[in-house]
Amino acid sequence: MYNIVFNRENKALDVTLEGKLVLGGLKPLVNADGCIYELPLKECGSDAAEYGDDDMSLSLIFRAYRGATLFRVRADLKKGFLEPIGGVKLHIDAIGNVEGLMANYLHKDWWTRPWFDTDIEKIPPRTQSLVWKDGAMYHHMLPVCDEIFRAELSGADSGMEITLSAYDAGYNSCDTLAFVLASDADPFKLVKTSSFAGLKSLRTPGKTIDERPYPDELEYLGWCSWDAFYHDVNHQGLLDKAREFHDKGIPVRWFIIDDGWSETEDRKLKSFDADSDKFPEGLASVISKLKEQYGVNWVGVWHAFTGYWDGIAKDGALAKEFKENIYTTKAGRLIPYPDAAKGFAFWNAWHSYLASKGVDFVKVDNQSSLINFIKYNMPAAGAASGMHDALEASVGLNFGGLVINCMGMAQEDLWHRRASAVSRNSDDFLPHNEGSFREHALQNAYNSYIYGNFIWGDWDMWWTSHPQAVNNAVLRAISGGPVYISDPVDKTSGDILKPLMLSNGRILRCKRPGVPTADCLMRDPCSEPVPLKIWNKAGNAGIIAAFNINNDGLTVNGSIRASDIPGLTMPDVAVYEHFSRSARVISQKDEISFELKNDGVALYQLVPLNAGRAILGLIDKYISSAAVKYASMTGGVMDVILAEGGQFGFVSLNEPAGIYVNGTVYGYGKDDVLYLVNCDDIKGPVHIKVLFDEQQE
Repeated sequence: MYNIVFNRENKALDVTLEGKLVLGGLKPLVNADGCIYELPLKECGSDAAEYGDDDMSLSLIFRAYRGATLFRVRADLKKGFLEPIGGVKLHIDAIGNVEGLMANYLHKDWWTRPWFDTDIEKIPPRTQSLVWKDGAMYHHMLPVCDEIFRAELSGADSGMEITLSAYDAGYNSCDTLAFVLASDADPFKLVKTSSFAGLKSLRTPGKTIDERPYPDELEYLGWCSWDAFYHDVNHQGLLDKAREFHDKGIPVRWFIIDDGWSETEDRKLKSFDADSDKFPEGLASVISKLKEQYGVNWVGVWHAFTGYWDGIAKDGALAKEFKENIYTTKAGRLIPYPDAAKGFAFWNAWHSYLASKGVDFVKVDNQSSLINFIKYNMPAAGAASGMHDALEASVGLNFGGLVINCMGMAQEDLWHRRASAVSRNSDDFLPHNEGSFREHALQNAYNSYIYGNFIWGDWDMWWTSHPQAVNNAVLRAISGGPVYISDPVDKTSGDILKPLMLSNGRILRCKRPGVPTADCLMRDPCSEPVPLKIWNKAGNAGIIAAFNINNDGLTVNGSIRASDIPGLTMPDVAVYEHFSRSARVISQKDEISFELKNDGVALYQLVPLNAGRAILGLIDKYISSAAVKYASMTGGVMDVILAEGGQFGFVSLNEPAGIYVNGTVYGYGKDDVLYLVNCDDIKGPVHIKVLFDEQQE
């Protein structure tokens, strides 16, 4: 695929594709005992470059795999030791003619965000993914975290570099997959190729999102206690919130009892029990009342990856009972043992106890802070791998595998979850921080470009009582992930929630993680006067949500094209915009221009035209096509089964001859090519037949 040659002028490797430079000046450096060593090249072949001297050797090995190329590093030192951070560095001078670039980097130890520029020297530290455009081709460099070494990108003098770090001392050798490189004219196929290649080339191969079934429980509306109560969550407060949902007829099907319920001391876990002041009757009592009195189907509880924020109490009963299953760091902190075999007993004891109280799943927080506990104790990657294996084995045994991972976007977590399906995709929703929606939307959309190939993203809880409640609702609708709210007692609006779901609380969910459209993939919609456009699919429809998240409050202009949705290649497409309730038909070469005022939002559904017609579904819902359970158009008959009653819409270039709803003749409304059938009065599934005069065909 790539041509990799030694450039004698700069004494480094050049990687080219069809004669164009992709990576220029690739040169390995060894960082040992505080000194940087540039090793002389001994030999360069088609599959490896060998470097070395009398004291150390290094091989850079290239292997094509499923449309990508894997770059592996093997280093051996006869004297000294690799530095714990950046023990091996791969310096790169240039990446060709960069027309646009987007990096995803850790801006906190546990959250990532995008970065946009064309100057690779300025790439932020701890970058986990780098995609750039050169002409018609996109390129993706994906650093990998194997069992010992974590690879990450950053800018450097005269270029950029990949650093390989064990975050532990005493290593005089390294054998690890450093990064994956792939190129494609389709940026979405590209990232799928590179992530698949990386995951399947780990020593213990990982799973892509396609191998992680979405949890059935999370198909429904949920609620979380965090923004409602914060650390003051309590027995009565949970029941008050459940009563509100019951009285308002809001079908919340699952609860998360978030941080604040546990028995802790000085930010350390004291026992498996609930705080007796907040839950005087224990967890079992409140959970049984939520389920039996208020119809909540599933209740989850929050806990930390490290026991609690600062670990496990040293003098508590847990430290004594699970002495063999708890690890004491060099700094004296106690955490669940970060080893699959040793740590499992702790997790299984905790989870089986919770399950006995009626708990159905867990939200596991503080994951990427593990590195701060075990740095210089053991390799961060191996510790995270062992911890996830132990945790997920217990979750599988006690909760059927249902866990929401959180604060876990560092590479040692991303690459080493072998079973779980869902993880938080951004920093927190901040209801009291004015303007925070912009950053929240930015992070979720652009993080999902890489993260959404590994795992289903949780775009976090939100408030229906927030000034930007509609924007938040549309963002969750396009996400493809869980939809759950966190309003305080008496603050939830059922009207805000209705467009998201069916009457039983089932979310009308897109079928993949939402990601930015190609035309804004390398643009910063917070600082540039361009909209954030996020695309997804539901049924045979493409969905595009457009947001104005400009930090200066500028009006932004954009356009919608059929080509914004990969695979939407039919000659003509019906386009329906939810908020204006308008529809039109466009060809592949057409575009629809739009304008969004400050904090504006638009939502488009694009459906291929078949014989001059397109089924939209329930247009009073955001993801209207997800309400269609069956559809066919044969001859002069459009045959549709909807999940329930509502406002049914379709597009047709010809007037129908008649419409039947559950066998009864119904009237319809018309606005240009948009036809509306009101079947609000029907509960349960709806069968609609639209008849056309076949002479119109």
